[in-house]
Amino acid sequence: MSTTPTLLLLLLKQVLIDSVKITLRNKQTFLSIFALTTLPLSLLLFSLSLSSHPLKSHVFHLESLASQAPTRFEARQVWKESRDDAVSLFRIKLLYFLPSYLFSLTASVTAVTATSLAYNGKSPNLRSSLAAVKSNWSRPFATSVCNYALLIAYSLVPRTLAAAIFASSGSGFFVRVIGSGLEIYLMAVMGLGLVVSILEQRYGWEAIRVGSGLMAGKRLCGWVLSGLFVMVTAVIARKLEDVMDGQDLMEQSSTGTMTRVVVGIEEKFGWVILYGLVVLWGYVVTSVFYCECRKHHVIVSNENENDTV
Repeated sequence: MSTTPTLLLLLLKQVLIDSVKITLRNKQTFLSIFALTTLPLSLLLFSLSLSSHPLKSHVFHLESLASQAPTRFEARQVWKESRDDAVSLFRIKLLYFLPSYLFSLTASVTAVTATSLAYNGKSPNLRSSLAAVKSNWSRPFATSVCNYALLIAYSLVPRTLAAAIFASSGSGFFVRVIGSGLEIYLMAVMGLGLVVSILEQRYGWEAIRVGSGLMAGKRLCGWVLSGLFVMVTAVIARKLEDVMDGQDLMEQSSTGTMTRVVVGIEEKFGWVILYGLVVLWGYVVTSVFYCECRKHHVIVSNENENDTV
């Protein structure tokens, strides 16, 4: 049965209130998880953006010059320089990827485990959450790989349809808006699938399939929750862009890059903290949403069995 507006608001209220209660009742555990995982993750992501932004802007500038070059020879020279900068940009992202992913994986397992324990009336602590990482890391790892593959594959669809089918800018914009809405829903399903892989003996595509099944009747609620976090992170990303505006795009020395990163983080350290809290809060809310969906799923299954008997 689909979620009516009243039931949607009640479920959203229940999920958010329970998330606040769980966090406040276990402040020490979640503050420890924040300090050890999502805060370092936020610092890494902000550092990556600040250090790669000038190079990325330079690549876009060179591509624009190449498209307007008067001769093919000049265009080839500009494209060569752009390709070299793109390779350097890829190396920077590769350097940041492994530590960022490890912090992200650890944050998801610890936060989801602590939230699940608290939701079920138990007292989580940092030790039990970290122990879950050691014993359960392989399942969320496999599921996260599937999530990344699914997101990359889907991200090409709206742009391809807008370019291939719709010629007018208005139609192309409409397709991108619809595609963004579907992507937010897909992120909700994948987030629930990740929680499934942490709390159940499932992983990969099966965990994502189970997560989608658990959302039956509550898909709109999952979409709204996912959209809220997308909006909050978009605001933080915009603030980060404000920091990067006006930077010297041609400054490529390691000293200049380090200075830019340190100054940028100092200027917006409050946003760095906020982003880390938002990431942690996202895991808590998604975990509570999973618990609500799982509880409803069990009740419905029992009712169906009684009807059959």
